[in-house]
Amino acid sequence: MKADGSVIDHPNVICLHEQDNGIEWKHTNWRTGRAVVTRRRELVVQFIITLANYEYIFAYKFDQSGGIDIETRATGIVSCVNIDPGKTSDYGNVVNPGVLAQNHQHIFAVRIDPAIDGQNNTVIQEESHPVPMNARTNPRGNYYEVRKTPITQSGWADAAPQLNRVFKIVNESKTNRISSNPVGYKLTPPATQLLLADPDSVQSQRATFAHHHLWVTKYKDDELYAGGRFTLQSRKEVGGVGDAAAREDDVQNTDVVVWSVFGLTHNARVEDWPVMPVEIHNIHLRPADFFEANPSRDVPSSKDSTSREVDQDCCNGHS
Repeated sequence: MKADGSVIDHPNVICLHEQDNGIEWKHTNWRTGRAVVTRRRELVVQFIITLANYEYIFAYKFDQSGGIDIETRATGIVSCVNIDPGKTSDYGNVVNPGVLAQNHQHIFAVRIDPAIDGQNNTVIQEESHPVPMNARTNPRGNYYEVRKTPITQSGWADAAPQLNRVFKIVNESKTNRISSNPVGYKLTPPATQLLLADPDSVQSQRATFAHHHLWVTKYKDDELYAGGRFTLQSRKEVGGVGDAAAREDDVQNTDVVVWSVFGLTHNARVEDWPVMPVEIHNIHLRPADFFEANPSRDVPSSKDSTSREVDQDCCNGHS
């Protein structure tokens, strides 16, 4: 804003700020009763895109424990058509008299070009499986097996929360001296519904990326767009992740790109009218044996030194 109060127009602005997001870590020593708590302070890099009737808010949140959250918020005005009073429709929900909000989906793809302690990385699919009770390895039945499978060829994978499926992007040439595992970051793909359009439809053919939750491809210059560079000028996805995966490149211990796909199936509510409150989705990236301890362990406690216990007798006789 200018000194005289008039507005300065800044197109394509990125917002950079810090915020408090509650507790980062806390522990109460049951022996002494002493409690220690550290606040979760985040650096946020945020931008907003307005596309016709919708706003999409993208925020990259960096916390003091080395975690990265990629947060997406959808808001704006739902797409509507007229409907006769008293009627309903299988194609949407009546959100106001004479107003039908159509059922629809929002599918996002986040391109992650990692460099975990160097450019040559490997993506490992990690799952946790139950193990039948047996006398040798699982006599009490509470053991489960962690299975790690390197992704060696470009392709796709889907979320599987029933297996706690996560994907670790690691540097196989750098070892954590505490765990002896390769240093890495863990990605937990959101297990959201994928594209519902018929596979033979134009919408589906234009959005091959929306058929799976995660893709791993080999880095290639100018390969930046999940749906290809000219999505609305073609009837099929051209130059997107589908084509990149089809090259069947070797993606072990090389310069890889990870594409995380998630979506919002939006069957509108009356509460989405006349303006929709934000719908929030997060991609979580967490260090996995990247550090040698919790990097936020030295963040000062949030104890308020000015706080004092109130004398319980001070208010006797007062309402």
